[in-house]
Amino acid sequence: MAKNGISITNEKDKRIVKGLGYYEISPVENIKELLKASIDTFRDKTAFIYKSGTDIITKSYNSFGAEVAALGTALHSIGLKGKRIAVISENRYKWALSFFSIVSGTGIAVPLDKHLPEVEIEKLIIRGEVDAIFYSNHFDAQMLSLAERMNSIEYFICMDDIGENYPTNFTTIDRLLVQGESLIKNGDRSFTEASVDSEKLSVLLFTSGTTSISKGVMLNQRNICADVSAVSSAIKVMPNDVHLSLLPLHHTFELSVGMIFMIKNGITIAYSEGIKHIAKNLKEFNVTILVVVPAILEAMYKKMKEGIKKSGKSRQVAILAKVSKGLKSIKIDLRRKFFKRILDQMGPGLRLAVSGAAPIDKEIIEGFDMLGLKVIQGYGLTETSPVVAANNDFYNKAGTVGQPLFGIETAIYNPDENGMGEIITRGRNVMMGYYNDEAATKESIDEEGWFHTGDLGYIDDEGFITITGRAKSMIVLTNGKKAFPEEYETILNNIEGIKESFVWGNEAPDGDIQVCAKLVLNEDVLKEKYGRIPSEKELADIMQQEIKTLNRDIPQYKIIRYFIMSYEELVKTTTLKIKRPVEYKKVKENLDNAGLTMRKANGKLF
Repeated sequence: MAKNGISITNEKDKRIVKGLGYYEISPVENIKELLKASIDTFRDKTAFIYKSGTDIITKSYNSFGAEVAALGTALHSIGLKGKRIAVISENRYKWALSFFSIVSGTGIAVPLDKHLPEVEIEKLIIRGEVDAIFYSNHFDAQMLSLAERMNSIEYFICMDDIGENYPTNFTTIDRLLVQGESLIKNGDRSFTEASVDSEKLSVLLFTSGTTSISKGVMLNQRNICADVSAVSSAIKVMPNDVHLSLLPLHHTFELSVGMIFMIKNGITIAYSEGIKHIAKNLKEFNVTILVVVPAILEAMYKKMKEGIKKSGKSRQVAILAKVSKGLKSIKIDLRRKFFKRILDQMGPGLRLAVSGAAPIDKEIIEGFDMLGLKVIQGYGLTETSPVVAANNDFYNKAGTVGQPLFGIETAIYNPDENGMGEIITRGRNVMMGYYNDEAATKESIDEEGWFHTGDLGYIDDEGFITITGRAKSMIVLTNGKKAFPEEYETILNNIEGIKESFVWGNEAPDGDIQVCAKLVLNEDVLKEKYGRIPSEKELADIMQQEIKTLNRDIPQYKIIRYFIMSYEELVKTTTLKIKRPVEYKKVKENLDNAGLTMRKANGKLF
């Protein structure tokens, strides 16, 4: 029984599972203290590595610390102490530099999603009461436009060079670094000696709003540092590890785990040139760790399987898998030797992938594990800084999101007869509340300090949590039974020729609730398999047969009743979660425009 990392107690009407951790942790109270400890420990070790044109640039922990001090000192000197400062750009070294210079003694960081439309960015700047903005030159025109309309923004600080004819409140990080270095040489200690209140608002994050308007989540440094320490209790990383930063840094998963956790543990952070360049970056930076969402691992897994199939080595791989499994059972692990050629294609150093933000198929976890690549699935929310639970180096139960991390409590609220209900959690990592929304805060955090996640699931006897779906996306069938879109989507996405899928509960004219699906087809895979793109009728027949096969393993009342097809990718957030209300609206509009019910639209291409 995997219970040594948890405790289970009963309190009132709750069965509470609390994380105790597996590794000893070294807690820190704030990010400034965390950074100082890492600089003192790792000094000249490479903290960041990235490409600038054809050049590869490295920054040591010492040089990063010096640049944070210089930039922070300059921010103080131009009157930004205690102010709210937004950061918007692609993942890059200067994003990290900007963030640490804000939270290590200057003010409040407001990370913004670079993929949002201009009008939405402006709304969040207003809502967040932003005083200054760090930005990359991609947003140059937008910032100049904002400067004309918004007098409230004191400074626009570009991460790149700008011309001389910009307004006086525009400057660059490079200019401020020079200014800050000079001030420090002349004895300015305003930033380096500034105290940090771990209990005060430090980071204001706007959620992606997959189901409604985005909420402002208020995190203090105690929240973030408690969670970073908790992750350290479950997963061992080493200073010689290299992490490839892929997920957007404005998202708390990459911010906390992909950046702050890595800095705490002396890891080198490499910046990817983009999703299309992952394979190349994995090799040239000798990456060992990835922090990802399932969609990235799914793409890697599919590509790997296709490569094995094309090489004609499927049978050989299957035999080696059986042999290595047998050897592993007697403590001889030769997986990485047996499958070296496959691993070399993906990234020869890659040993660990931490996945979160959405469910991941067990087959992918087990398939990568067969090669010697560990995939650890975790669970969390922006409101919990973000990680609540994760599998770990000792127990990795595919299909679950693991056990609660050190110091974090979880329970099931109002469980049904099967033990399923809403997952609730409590701990130092739980947010301060929603910004300017006391009603929403009281609705989500009860009087006992439990945060109600809105996710449904159950906890087994060993403390492992299984997520069944979001309460808001749950399908309540006519007979009162429940079904979850995420479960269907996981199995549908495994069908050859399907890129992704969207499942919803469709209400028929007679009131019957039917499980229906939109299948996004993969044109390249279909062409390769059939030598051409099959006709709509042929595609409908192919997919109908696949769904019929799936339905054999599903209770009759939960079967997929009807489906439609498309080549158009689903609308998703920047962490690749489906925007369900948007997709549902698109489906409904398509059906209404065609004058069809789902039964009559079954198998049609839209």
